[in-house]
Amino acid sequence: MDTSGQLAAYFFREHSGRMVASLARVYGMAHLDTILDAVQDTFETALTHWRYHGPPDHPRAWLSQVARNKLINALKHHARYSHATEAEAPLPALSTTDPDPVLADEASTDGQIQLLVACCHPALRERDRILITLHILCGFGIPELANALQMNREAVKKALQRSKAILRQKSLKLGQHAIAALAPQLPTVCTILYLLFNEGYKATRNSKGIDFDLCYEALRLTKLLRPVATPEAEVDALLALLFFGVARFPARLAAYGDWIPLEEQDRSLWNTPLITEGFHYLDQAKRSGYAGRYYLEALIASHHCAAPHFAATDWKTIHDLYQLLENLAPNSTLIRLNKLIAKSYAVGPLPVAIELENFTVDGSPGTAFLLAAMKGHVYQRAGCAAQACAAYEEALSLAQNPLDSQLIRKRMETTIAN
Repeated sequence: MDTSGQLAAYFFREHSGRMVASLARVYGMAHLDTILDAVQDTFETALTHWRYHGPPDHPRAWLSQVARNKLINALKHHARYSHATEAEAPLPALSTTDPDPVLADEASTDGQIQLLVACCHPALRERDRILITLHILCGFGIPELANALQMNREAVKKALQRSKAILRQKSLKLGQHAIAALAPQLPTVCTILYLLFNEGYKATRNSKGIDFDLCYEALRLTKLLRPVATPEAEVDALLALLFFGVARFPARLAAYGDWIPLEEQDRSLWNTPLITEGFHYLDQAKRSGYAGRYYLEALIASHHCAAPHFAATDWKTIHDLYQLLENLAPNSTLIRLNKLIAKSYAVGPLPVAIELENFTVDGSPGTAFLLAAMKGHVYQRAGCAAQACAAYEEALSLAQNPLDSQLIRKRMETTIAN
């Protein structure tokens, strides 16, 4: 992608959610599909226009103006020629000379929080709330949504169509009352932001392995949420977890792009100020007495960040924390696997290798890959080269990310060489 394309992609991640929120506030959620189409079309126009004419002096203003003009033209067209349900919704006065609502909202964060709450409407099932919010506010496409929620793509498409229809029918109005209704939806909103960060932390589409824009967008939205969240503790715990994750980014990838496992990372590259901020939010959550999933995950991350080197990691405590997490989410394959990883370092790899032989996963390629890769690593550490190579071969057949494949190959080579 050229520089102009990269700039357009950056603004899409950073600005599209704001644009949708502002336009939905003015023109109404009943016109949601038309708003989404206008915003998407705007960024496609930017890709072409900026490539040949160069980026404008003020990209945000350019994008906002083009999106509003496209939306107004589309709404006028529907009003004249279409009998679709969306066009039957009352239209505000449409004029391209009115103040730009997106630019007017630029200094305000309320619109995005209002849209988060609207997308968590009780009429939607919880999974559909997560899907529609990631799609509308965060710009997730079908592949990213399918990966984030472990669904097939056709099911994602149908869920989005159903959710949009419900939101149109409700004709929701965005405003301060939406923020007042945040409290009962806070757990779902936090889940959305958690999934957004996870998708960026190991990206579906990004060939570089980490989608930094997604991760920083999740962090930005979570910080926006905190001043209006009641209670604050769950958001504080989530912020701690995100800061600990972002702080380790500089050491996760080699200069040539390969994954660097935790045990091989140069901890001097970890961002100390971000780790400090993570501990600040972790302390805030602790003071409240909150002990939910995000707090436990942040506490685990804090033990990694506090260890001066890999051998100094307190694996016994981390294993115990994963056990508490498993009590909260007994059906989570990822938590169960991470608990066994911690156990393999706390008590030794061979007993865990035996447990892994009887471990069952949910059948999705992602979790099956993790199980096979973990078997290989545990057998390798136990000195069982044949079993390690067999597990690594299985992992290679299941790998969906080229960086995962490269890491497995390197571990196989090391196993054979030793």
